[in-house]
Amino acid sequence: MERHDHAPVIVTRADDLLRLTTRRSFLRAIGAGASIVLLPGVFAACDDSSNDLTGVGGLPEGSLAFDLRTDVGIFRLTQTQEIIESTFYSAVVTHGAFNTFFTADERELFTDLRNVELVHREFLRNALGAQAVPDFSGQLNQTTLAQLLVSRDSIIATARMLEHTGLATLNGAGKYIRDARNLLVSGKLASVEARHAAALRDFGPPAGIAANTAFAGDDVIDVNGRDVKIEASVTVASIRALNIINEPLNSNVTITNPPDATQGVPTADFFPANP
Repeated sequence: MERHDHAPVIVTRADDLLRLTTRRSFLRAIGAGASIVLLPGVFAACDDSSNDLTGVGGLPEGSLAFDLRTDVGIFRLTQTQEIIESTFYSAVVTHGAFNTFFTADERELFTDLRNVELVHREFLRNALGAQAVPDFSGQLNQTTLAQLLVSRDSIIATARMLEHTGLATLNGAGKYIRDARNLLVSGKLASVEARHAAALRDFGPPAGIAANTAFAGDDVIDVNGRDVKIEASVTVASIRALNIINEPLNSNVTITNPPDATQGVPTADFFPANP
């Protein structure tokens, strides 16, 4: 009988998130059940019991709560988005019409998107440990998911929306992150999500946006050349509006506490109507 020994994947710093070899190791580890080791300083997730897990902490059974006074709460919201993104892209690449809807280069892009979002999802799950959001991928609304996968245009539009929402959330949350090491991790995640969004807009620009400048169009870059940003309340509203999570969980995606006054001052949102 052939024996398989799976060495743990060791992540030493946030830069490892951008390395192809590390991402491949992550994916192999996920499939093989190997462990992932995050060395101290990779993600300084403070121990905060006020971030509720599903069905505890006085909240209804089947709820996702985010206490945004802490770095843990901010990254739990990011983890929630990564669960949705990785599950969506997994459904895209296994869809029966995947080969029909997309060219070989486009299929390669969507496969890469799926793989990277899986890495992000698992990285955050392991980094947050006991404070991680429970995996709710099995509670996604299959009717909504089927509607999002009905055509090439729908898939591209949904992917753009997910990437822009994820990026804008990270941009909006940066000023609230307390630990500089956590800000580094957030910045690395934002950089990757921005590249995803640019690639999607390059081959599938939104209607009315010039194809040769769509990767950084006026609808996603403000007059000062800055990426869009949104506050967490807008992110939660976007998740609910997408209706991709089954009830009652979708209605119970909750911000228990907003950022406090020492974490920065909320600024006006700039978010495209047609991301």
